[in-house]
Amino acid sequence: MIFKSFIFTGLICLIAQIIKDHTCLTSGHITSLFVSIGAFLGFLGIYDKIIAKVGYGANVVIMSFGNTLYKAAIEEGVLKMLGSVSVGIVSAVIIAFIVTLVFKVKD
Repeated sequence: MIFKSFIFTGLICLIAQIIKDHTCLTSGHITSLFVSIGAFLGFLGIYDKIIAKVGYGANVVIMSFGNTLYKAAIEEGVLKMLGSVSVGIVSAVIIAFIVTLVFKVKD
């Protein structure tokens, strides 16, 4: 199961890198695209089947964030949706802050 999760996550990263290399899209555009794809796959009920097939490694990629947003909006309503995903959002902000303190940006 770990191997399937590794392959799935690597495949998503490979697709993102190919899109970045061959289009004018920025990393932000690609991230938004994958969140939207994850929400759409959640809407179709496909993302849960992917998780069942490849394991919980599918919850690591950015598409799972879109799926989580969709599920929270359906189950709890749009206004309570952010409460369900707030841990992920806050973690991302804190980790990004720490990374910017450790590494320097090249000009």
